[in-house]
Amino acid sequence: MAADMKKLRSRIDEIDSKILKLYEERMDVVRSIGEYKMENNLPVYDAAREDAKLDEVFASVSNKKYADGAAQLFITLMQASRELQEEMMGLSDDGFDDFNWDGEPVGIDLEVLGNFGDTDANQ
Repeated sequence: MAADMKKLRSRIDEIDSKILKLYEERMDVVRSIGEYKMENNLPVYDAAREDAKLDEVFASVSNKKYADGAAQLFITLMQASRELQEEMMGLSDDGFDDFNWDGEPVGIDLEVLGNFGDTDANQ
């Protein structure tokens, strides 16, 4: 049983490594988008884009049991993207941190997003 757990955790570590590489690649693209926004005097936050992205996530997730978690993942990614672009533009609020002192992420209440958290409507 312990050997099975070790194999499973090893697989998680492999997946996490891939996720981290993709995250870094995504943030490189976010930086390029931030440069474009600065050059064209565009705002960092684009509510329509983020709403459309979340709609896409809910429509694309294969296992609807994972829909809320997938939405939380993408909300976090979009938040990190905005923060990077705000930092690039000198708009970041140095006094605010999205993580508690113990390193735990701030909770996200999907119910405030309306139908996004309603898995019955997205099946």
